[in-house]
Formats: sequence, structure tokens, C-alpha cells
Amino acid sequence: MTAVLRVENLTVDVGNLRIVDGLDLELRAGERVALVGESGSGKSMTARALLRLDPSVTVGGQVWLGDRDLVTLSEKQMQRVRGTELAMVFQDPSTALNPLRRVGDQVAEPLRIRGVSRRDARRRAAEMLDRLGVPRAAERLNAYPHEFSGGMRQRVMLAAALITGPRVLIADEPTTALDVRVQEKVLALIEQLAAEDGIAVLLITHDLGIVAGFADRVAVMYAGRKVEENSVETFFAGPSHPYGRGLLNSVPRVDRALTERLDTIPGTAVKPSARPPGCSFHPRCSAAVSRCSAEAPVLVTIGSGQVACHEV
Repeated sequence: MTAVLRVENLTVDVGNLRIVDGLDLELRAGERVALVGESGSGKSMTARALLRLDPSVTVGGQVWLGDRDLVTLSEKQMQRVRGTELAMVFQDPSTALNPLRRVGDQVAEPLRIRGVSRRDARRRAAEMLDRLGVPRAAERLNAYPHEFSGGMRQRVMLAAALITGPRVLIADEPTTALDVRVQEKVLALIEQLAAEDGIAVLLITHDLGIVAGFADRVAVMYAGRKVEENSVETFFAGPSHPYGRGLLNSVPRVDRALTERLDTIPGTAVKPSARPPGCSFHPRCSAAVSRCSAEAPVLVTIGSGQVACHEV
């Protein structure tokens, strides 16, 4: 299947500091891909760079949406892409939603910007909210965000992101502020809509429990670089990269004894300003050899996946 979104050698620079370094990634219609890693690995910067949300950041490489390279588009052209073909749901709906505006106006706004009449835009907003399980959706168009629970506010954010029928949805930690039961419901809604409408989903998260039940594929980032990518089944059966293994082994499991200590990854995540030479993970890696500190590994194909490690 042809990729809807194809990212090639993506770089993100803040001043002279490289935050994301040479990322490759593909998303196909209806596919759910999780981008995982510790805080500071470059996940959210990648998401924002795809939409070119921050004018102070320099984005390099290529981001193909169909036959258009988003990196080369003007800001005016990007405004027509954002929220129409490429949409995003942010971490915390309580801060992403405007507390002074009615929910219906915020959900309908992407349509109003594109010339849809207020009446039609509000009708479609009610339909989308209803589809996302908001009770009495038409009545609640006039409510304010504080009148909704956290889970319902996240559904409002999803409605605003999906109302224009985007080809790609980027979900940046969309369940961070929600309890576990609400997390499950929100992710199930995203999965359902992605399948029904053929939307490609890029999920940004550090929660491997969510990844296991949601994603088709998983890509692992460390210090701004992709170090592993594979199907979710293969990854959870046994990651190829030492960092991926460390992440997975640190997750609580029901088949472990309650008295068993969780594994930890030694040290702390590398800051972009202090990347070591060679493999960025080598100072924390128990499998590191002398080559790891001198030569950065390249991604190689192993089976259906990719890994960047000298010892694989």
C-alpha cells in the first residue's frame, strides 16, 4: 500500500542545536504508528515539525504528503494543509481549548475558516461530536469547555481535528491527563475512526501499555534519532535494539512476581546539546563495545523491521 505520509531524513534545528537528526518514517492509510521514547527524545518536536507549527525552528529533509513536500511549501500553502489534510490532537485539552469560547464554535472553526456557513459548520460539528460519543451533542454545542469532563474535552479536541476529514492525524500524548478507563475509550474511538475513514494515525507516547493495544507499528526514538522500527507484535516479542529492550523491560507485567524488581536503564537520557560521539546510547548500554563510542550505527533492515545497532 502506498504511503499517505512519507518522512525522509527529517531534521529539526533550534538555533545551532539539532533536536531531530535524520528521521525516516512512513504512514499508510488506516495504519496506526506509535513513536515512542523517553522525554526529550524528540517525539513531540517531530510531530510539530511535520505541521511546521513553530516558525523559530528550522525543518530540513522531506515530508511528503501525497506528491507534495511540506518542507518546501509557503506558510500560506501550509495553512491550507493544517487541519484539512494533516491534523493534530494535543496533550491536554484543558489548555488546548479556549475556555471563553463555546465548544460548538471551536469544533466548527476549521470549517468556518474554509468558507463553510455557520449553520452547516455547526450541524457537522454536532454530527462529529455525536459520532465521538458526546451525549446530546447538538445541545452541548453551546456549552463551554469547563462544563465537560476531561474525557469529553478530549473528544471535543478529536472532533475539531477530524471534522475536515484529514488524511493523517497526529496524536501527541492524547491520553496523558486522563484516567485509565477514559484512556481506553478515547483510543478506541481513534482506532475506530481511523479504520472507518482510512485515516493514518501517528501516536506520540512514552506509554508502551497504550502502544501494545493500539498501534500496528512502533518506531523507537533516542536522542533525536530512530533506533528501531517494527510491527508491534515483533517489538513486544523481543526488541532488537538495547534501548528498546530497556524500555520494554522497565514496564510492569502481570506475569511477573509482585516482589520482582523492575529493570531500569542506567544513567539519564542524553540531551541534544551533549550527544556523545558514536552511538548516542552507548554510555547507557550494557552491550556496548569499543566501536559503539566511535562510529554511529546506521539503520539496517532485519526481517520486516529496522534497527541501528552494531551488535545486531
